[in-house]
Amino acid sequence: MIHLVATSHGTNNLQGRESIALIREQLAALLHEQAPGEYTVHEAFVDVQEPSLETVLAGLPSDETVVLVPLLLSTGYHTQVDMQRAAEKSGIRDIRRAEALGPSPLLAELLADRLKEAGWAPGQSVVLAGAGSSRADGRSAVEEQTALLSQVLGQQVSFGFVAEIDPKLADELTANCFIANYLMSRGFFDTKVKRAAEAAGAFGTAPLVVPGDDAAARVLARVALARLEHALAD
Repeated sequence: MIHLVATSHGTNNLQGRESIALIREQLAALLHEQAPGEYTVHEAFVDVQEPSLETVLAGLPSDETVVLVPLLLSTGYHTQVDMQRAAEKSGIRDIRRAEALGPSPLLAELLADRLKEAGWAPGQSVVLAGAGSSRADGRSAVEEQTALLSQVLGQQVSFGFVAEIDPKLADELTANCFIANYLMSRGFFDTKVKRAAEAAGAFGTAPLVVPGDDAAARVLARVALARLEHALAD
């Protein structure tokens, strides 16, 4: 048995919780289709919600393989520090950490779909809104995701961070531009994106996954599955 611990940030937003649960459900379904009975999917959170990652790991057998799969879009403190510490303290002999979901060409395609849903047409300005990380690798991940979106759209895309990190999203927006919402789900940062859009007279999009959107959740699940397979191959 392989234990997959789908680890997300956690949120107080009910729609955000529903979206993350939907991604986990789609991931479990993909694993069942691919290898029935070989995987168990567990939920865990690094902040806000329970159960914590430490609590989940404490309840798993120490002699079975465990893979931490971050339902997070970029490398950052949670992936490089929180999850690493939890793994080291767990006492599990074979515990692995998969990479964050982004950057990914599949996510670029999903971002493009969200833009089209919002009424974007080729040639109209696009700014990718990322959560933001103080770590250089987290910034690089957003830069790479922006480049992937530029390739899909066939035009230059800029980016800005929702957190108080340069370049700030608000500074990158212009009237009538479109915001490619590079956030996992509804929540605190999504609300900040909406407010920034309203203040600038820009057009916002939905985050990557919203409640009831099984197709979008399955895209995230496919990316998570690829990260899992890579971690197991190492």
